[in-house]
Amino acid sequence: MIVTEIKKKLTVEEFMQIPDAHIELIDGFVVKEASPGYGHQTVVGDIFTEIKIQLRKSKSGEIVVAPMDVFLGTHVVQPDLIFISTARLTIVRDGKIHDAPDVIFEIISPSNAFSDTKVKFDIYEQFGVKEYFIVYPEDKTVVKYVLTDGKYHEQYREIGVVRSEIIACEINF
Repeated sequence: MIVTEIKKKLTVEEFMQIPDAHIELIDGFVVKEASPGYGHQTVVGDIFTEIKIQLRKSKSGEIVVAPMDVFLGTHVVQPDLIFISTARLTIVRDGKIHDAPDVIFEIISPSNAFSDTKVKFDIYEQFGVKEYFIVYPEDKTVVKYVLTDGKYHEQYREIGVVRSEIIACEINF
């Protein structure tokens, strides 16, 4: 993760004036990550496609791909994949997401491993993301966390399998 040098912390409003689509705001500081690699993007596409096919039938919600700003308190993050249930689509306003999505997927790259497994993990937990999937593209390991009583608990680690009660799907990729 590469942190852009900023002399002071920024507010969300100040952050929104920066003309760069691939940055996040974490604890008031602008974070710019390297572009994802081929393996990362292939896994994003595979998971997105399989879930989208199931959502066309169930109509239980929407899944979108980064870059998409998600506003969580003073943080602005761009998860790799974001699911919002139909009942909660009101959190999408002005083309942005203004509350915790129901499910987030982060696909790990060497440059973002610490951010996704610790920094964003803590943010997603704090703001109530119900299911959090961390996916390692080199071997397709999926680690699923479920929010219970305000804390994430690991539910499983499997190769190439996503099971989500919230999305109501099971996919193999």
